Amino acid sequence: MSQDNSDYKALRSGLMSDLQFSSSSKHEKTYEQQGAKEIFRTEFPMPEPPRPNFSNSIFNSLDSKYNTGSKNSNDRDGYITTRSGIVFRSSDATVRAMKDLEIRRNELKMKKRAGVLVIGLLLVALTILNATMSNMSTNLRNSPSDVKTVTAEDGTVNAVGTGETLSMSSELEGGETIENIESTADEATPEEEVIEEGKEFLQPFRYFADSTTHRHTGDSNFFFHIPRSGGGTIKEIAGRCLGKTLVSEVGVGEGHDQDVALQKVEVDGVEYVNVDTTSIDGLHRAANLGLAASDLSDLISSSYFGEVGMLFDLEHKGRAFTIMREPIERAVSMYYHVTVGDGQAFIDPSVTLEDYAQGNGIENNWVVRFMTGHMEGEIKKEHLEEAKEILTKKFVVGFMDDAEETVYRIMKYFDWAFEEDETVRMQQEDCIKDLITGRTNAAAVKYDIPKRGSQAQALIKWQTQFDIKLYEYARELFEQQTKHFGSKARKKMLKKKKKEKAKEKILK
Repeated sequence: MSQDNSDYKALRSGLMSDLQFSSSSKHEKTYEQQGAKEIFRTEFPMPEPPRPNFSNSIFNSLDSKYNTGSKNSNDRDGYITTRSGIVFRSSDATVRAMKDLEIRRNELKMKKRAGVLVIGLLLVALTILNATMSNMSTNLRNSPSDVKTVTAEDGTVNAVGTGETLSMSSELEGGETIENIESTADEATPEEEVIEEGKEFLQPFRYFADSTTHRHTGDSNFFFHIPRSGGGTIKEIAGRCLGKTLVSEVGVGEGHDQDVALQKVEVDGVEYVNVDTTSIDGLHRAANLGLAASDLSDLISSSYFGEVGMLFDLEHKGRAFTIMREPIERAVSMYYHVTVGDGQAFIDPSVTLEDYAQGNGIENNWVVRFMTGHMEGEIKKEHLEEAKEILTKKFVVGFMDDAEETVYRIMKYFDWAFEEDETVRMQQEDCIKDLITGRTNAAAVKYDIPKRGSQAQALIKWQTQFDIKLYEYARELFEQQTKHFGSKARKKMLKKKKKEKAKEKILK
């Protein structure tokens, strides 16, 4: 038994010695057992002997698997995998990631700065372009042109001069600049107006420009004169205060109705063209002489809205403005004008206002009739609707009880302005104020408006019932047109009024 133990110990000692010191895949060991010689063989692979680790940290270990300063085949984008399968992120990879993040932030800031700079440069370029175009437009309007020749319908060639065109740089009282939405003329080729189905009544007025369209250099300013509504004052302001050349009946005095060519004539310090646009015959003569194409007039005035259309064509459209007055007040004013007048009464003064209102001279819905051309027969609601459509589409409206705002809108729509010279401008403003206060062609006698509920008031209201409705509509239209033609003060007032209405609705 002791012998077997000793043999076993000897065998184990030899085996361990071979496993520790042999570098071959085959190992031999010779020993004697009871005088006999035996050989031990093995194919077992030899492991590497363990190496001591003297480091206090795995990141400073002698083992390359834990050494961050060495390159390792298992390093994947800054990550290190050990033999045990644990993955660590190297400190170099963290630093690189922080640097990349900082670079991206800087690039984003630079892109934002570049975008702001590009937008600023574009705004500057657009501002310069707009100023350049405005200056070019002003120079074109203010540049003098040569004498033109106008061929009339009868073949006569008339030599005419050019009318002056004022710039839009002048200012109103209080420093408010006239802002004209038509400050730049649209020189695109004019096109025939397309009349919608059901609105054939607009056909006779196709050569009147729509009030919201761009102005062409060939357009003519037209004033639809409603009698006893302040039209005389407006014409005096245009001719006497602003120095405009007018077309009415005044220019044919002293035999100028026989002239074979158009020309300007001066009457009491105001210039007129030698044609009469207040009569049908005069309108035909003006059309034959080529009034609109002559560019001689600054303002054509007539009460024949439909017939005055013969003066205009596709290249020379009319731009219409009118002054309206409360119909009952206008009818009473007309009564005293035709019965008393200035020593030139048309109706026997013994005719009372009640008699006049019953049909002895009173005008029945004058405005609706002359605007729609329905001169005979009964006026119906459909005629009123036509008049509303015409007024909205073709007119800018004004009222003498709001005279200063009305004058502002006339000047803006007709492309007029005060003189640049300060002294002259002040004289023009004073002239306008005096005419607004004093009124032109005022009634020769003072009178009272019939009280509500009286016989005279009821009769006049019946005779002007559709004119009254059109007048009320014109008041609404006047407020709507503030957006395009109103003064800055009036726009602010309208904006404030809308806010107050909105508050009232909320409170309700």
